[in-house]
Amino acid sequence: MKQLYRGLLIFLTTLARCAGARLPPATASVPTLSPGPAAARQGGAQAAATAPSAPKVTVVPVRTVAPSETQPPGETSQPSVTPTFEPLIPTPTLAPLDEAQRTAIFEEVWSIVRDNYVYEDYRGVDWEAARDEFAPRIAAAGDPEIFYVLMRELISRLGDEHSRFESPQQVFEQQAESRGDLRYSGIGAQIRAVEDGGLLVNLVPGGPGERAGLRQRDIILRVNGIPFTDTAAFGPDGPIGAVRGEPGTPVMLTVRSGTEAPRELAVIREPVDLDLFNQVRARTLPGGAVGVIEIPSFYVEGVDVEVRKAVEGLLAAGTLRGLVLDVRENTGGYVHLMRDTIALFHDGGSIGSTRGRSINEDQAIPTGKTVPGVAGLPVSILVGPDSASAAEMFAAGMQVLGRARIVGVPSAGNTENLYSYSFDDGSRLLVAQVAYRLPDGTLIEGRGVVPDRYVNVEWWRYAPDADPQLLAAVEELGLAPMGHAGP
Repeated sequence: MKQLYRGLLIFLTTLARCAGARLPPATASVPTLSPGPAAARQGGAQAAATAPSAPKVTVVPVRTVAPSETQPPGETSQPSVTPTFEPLIPTPTLAPLDEAQRTAIFEEVWSIVRDNYVYEDYRGVDWEAARDEFAPRIAAAGDPEIFYVLMRELISRLGDEHSRFESPQQVFEQQAESRGDLRYSGIGAQIRAVEDGGLLVNLVPGGPGERAGLRQRDIILRVNGIPFTDTAAFGPDGPIGAVRGEPGTPVMLTVRSGTEAPRELAVIREPVDLDLFNQVRARTLPGGAVGVIEIPSFYVEGVDVEVRKAVEGLLAAGTLRGLVLDVRENTGGYVHLMRDTIALFHDGGSIGSTRGRSINEDQAIPTGKTVPGVAGLPVSILVGPDSASAAEMFAAGMQVLGRARIVGVPSAGNTENLYSYSFDDGSRLLVAQVAYRLPDGTLIEGRGVVPDRYVNVEWWRYAPDADPQLLAAVEELGLAPMGHAGP
């Protein structure tokens, strides 16, 4: 079987026009170029006339987005509840920009990259030639949509899969998501493309999909009778666009749970809060000696508080002998939240640094935040190809501190941190300016976190408690091994 496709985490939580184009921020915020976290989640959508006025500098990770998927039929289940719907947040209309405004933004963006990009050779790109090529195209781009497409194309020339330029619409939606205000209309599921179809990575508890009978780790084979993998048949928005739709309308899904026969479900679309996908989840494995905590993101403020509550809740049972922290689906988040989460398990120390052409910031772990009762508790961390940026720094940091054993397959190797520059039209540049290094100076960019125990298996084909990677993580705790069941 092929290993999980890297970086194919698709949020049904994106508005249709931005599917696959916007990447949520994550990792630390720092004011201008001085060290230390700051609450700059909004990315400073307002700035001075033609340049980022005292631009907010926000370290953020990146994830790659994409689609794909497959087929069969079965029985139909009709939802019995007709929900009351709330209106979705509208996306603002792009304001026109005259040639002088377009040129000023272009020149500022070009100069920021020239002076701050982490690679002085621009990854082999002739940055001066890029300016000569794009300047006349920018001047002629009277339509704001065309202008923003050109700006995205300019930054994509760097080819680092990290740096990006975002239109005011994308920034608006990300700000709404950060505040917990962003909503979309769909089935309340988070999907990743795998070989067989669309894997349901996450379901909103009590959401439309779960109520209709969908289960976490189900695979969507067909959408309205069309194979999920036949992306061309779905048009420009792909199968994800077909799953989304107007509140109150149905979508027919053919799904399969494990090795069971495929079945058909009708799901009535509803507005769904994006924030519901970022909930920390905790449970105990059979016997109660091992706790499992899933950390889906370091993007939402307070994630460290939620992890603390989860650990304290598991400890309260009195039988906890070990913890498994699952960041296999964690595509990043704010660096200061990642550090604060490590601090729950380890008091102080350094996990390395983030360095660039003119920046060298020590990644120090706060002191005095360790959860009472966690000292001496063995910890394992599950990682995979979708563990990216701050999630990788979390796993690598716990590893170098000697606080956790890492299990799974290498992480994404995506730890170049982005700094954010905001402009007065509401657009934003995120450019790679630093890269994370271990305490000995080793880069994990492009390599990822190397597990202490390599377990290459399609874990999502197994029942949650029979997941081979999870079982291996439990063994790494030094506890008695659990029983093992097949897929």
